[in-house]
Parts: sequence; structure tokens; C-alpha cells
Amino acid sequence: MIQVYYKFMNVHWMVAGNQDVIDAMDRLLADYFVRESENEEIDFRVFLENKSYDEFREILEFGQRIVIHNSKKSAVHEAGTEYRNGLTTSIYNHATKSVYRLNYLSKEIHIYNSDKGVLHKDGIRVVRDIVKVLAEEKSHAVMLHAAALYKKEYGGIILVGGKGCGKTSVSLELLYKYGFSEVSRDRIMLKKENSKYMIYGWPNYYNLTIRTMNKYDNTRQLIPKEYLSLSIDEMENVNRKMQFTAKEMRIDHKAATAELKHVFYLNNNAKGICLSKQELLAISCYTPDDLNYPDWHHWGDSSRKEAITFAENLQQEIDSTVIDWNSPEEAAEDIKRLFLK
Repeated sequence: MIQVYYKFMNVHWMVAGNQDVIDAMDRLLADYFVRESENEEIDFRVFLENKSYDEFREILEFGQRIVIHNSKKSAVHEAGTEYRNGLTTSIYNHATKSVYRLNYLSKEIHIYNSDKGVLHKDGIRVVRDIVKVLAEEKSHAVMLHAAALYKKEYGGIILVGGKGCGKTSVSLELLYKYGFSEVSRDRIMLKKENSKYMIYGWPNYYNLTIRTMNKYDNTRQLIPKEYLSLSIDEMENVNRKMQFTAKEMRIDHKAATAELKHVFYLNNNAKGICLSKQELLAISCYTPDDLNYPDWHHWGDSSRKEAITFAENLQQEIDSTVIDWNSPEEAAEDIKRLFLK
């Protein structure tokens, strides 16, 4: 096993595993989490064990059911069974067939799976979920469901809105047509530092339909061969999404952090729902009370109260605009026009 050390904000951790498994994790994580030299101030250690865990039946027999990742989509929903014993927790992930062994005294997490392709995905799951909670706790940061972009003339901006509001669609217009750089696709960590609000990018994949991929030169080349002969109308009817990193989509990723200068709240008129700034911000803040809050690992301690205070201050101190749009192109043009004023 090789050992690699990382940091995000003031959270430090180590990952040990085979080179190819760590490389597969870094395909997503490397643009957001910084590698560092060996550090004694380690918050946790992850060991990627490319083998089966023989005693998983004990977990199933004596454990209780939990949710690891909550989603309405069965393909990405992850249920588990956990068995707690003293300062340890053993978890069987029913979706990936992996076993997580957490030791809170030694600060170690061992992940077991004989399939390397699955092992690296579980590694990403465990690292992201624990880093999120520790970053909130140690840095007093708050996670928002928002996209973040940067341009030198304008500084950092974030796009906030509910599900289907067009954060990804509008981001792609700004990235590919208006010269913005990506900071983060769908989640951000926001922290106040010396009276400035700083955006920290968070690792996440782009999930694109075939129709969206066909709109841009940089993504058209990623369309599988079996769809290339389809008409635009036929592509509209393809019910498939594909995952890509920003690098694979040739998105300019120059800033893992940026100072927040403006918040754009997005309302998609086609959905027939127009929400206020306060409502859009409220549904976009992650708190420990959320059904999909990643606290299955019992690592760290965060509170909803801190998120509310942070959101209230953000509304008062950062300029913001509501964008009611009918198309992503229109929304991107409105954002550009606002900065030109």
C-alpha cells in the first residue's frame, strides 16, 4: 500500500491503498483536495483493503438498518446495516457490498471490497462525507447546494436554487460561452474569513443528458457512438445521464477557492414555481436535520443553529439578484448584462 496525505480547509487525512485505486479516486478529488506531505495532525486515516471482509454476516445478524446516501432514485440510494461495539462501528453497504470498519479511538476507517472499481467509489464516499462534517465543525463552514464560478473581472459568484432550477445548465453557458472558470459544480463550502466570504470548491461529477452533451463542442465528443446518428428531437427522448469530471469536459478549472462577490438565485419559469431569495437560500443550506445529511459515520458534531446564523449574515452582507429564466442562454445573458452595468 502507498500512503497519500490530503487537506481541505483545516482538515487533514491520509489514504492508504493500491496506486491504481488512489489514482481512480484522484480523478475526481485532485482538483479540490490538496495533497500535502506527511502530517502528524491527522483527523482520520482511510485504508482501502482490496479484499472481502469475512465477518460481515455478524453485522447483518446483530446490526440495525441505516441510510448511507438518501435518494429518491433507487440507482444511487445506498442503504446499510451498522453494528456498534464500544468505540467502533462496522457497516455493511448493501448497494456496493463493501464493509466499513470505523475505529474512533485510532481514527481509522478500513474499507473492504474485492472489486477495485467499487472500492475507489466507496473511498470517495467515505472521504467526502467525513471531510464535510469535520470542515463544518473545525472551520465553522457551511455547505450550500449551489454552483460556483469565477471570473477575474467579477470575482466569485454562486448560483443558488432548488432541484431543476438550472444550476448546471446555466453554469455550462457561463463556462463555455462567457469565459468563466469553475470553482464547484453542485456543492460548495462557504466560510467567512476576515469579513470576506470565501468559496471552497467541492468534488462532484457532472451528470449530463445526451441532449445537453450535444450542445457544446467540448462535450459532444463524449457522446457514445450509438447516439451520434440521432436527431436532436430523438436525443431529447434519451433517458440516460452520464457522469464526467470537469477535466474530462475540458472545463477551465483555475480556482479551487474564490471570494464571493454576488449570489444569483435561480427560478426556472418552465417549472411554474418562483421562490423568494430567503426561501431559495433556506432550502439550499445543509444541516444535520436533513434526510440526506451524511452523518452515518458518527464522526464530528455540527448544528443547524450555526447554519441559520451563517445564512442570515450572508443575506445581509453579500449582493444578490433573482434570475427568473426561460432558457439557460437567457439566464447566462442576464448575469453577463448585470456585470456590464
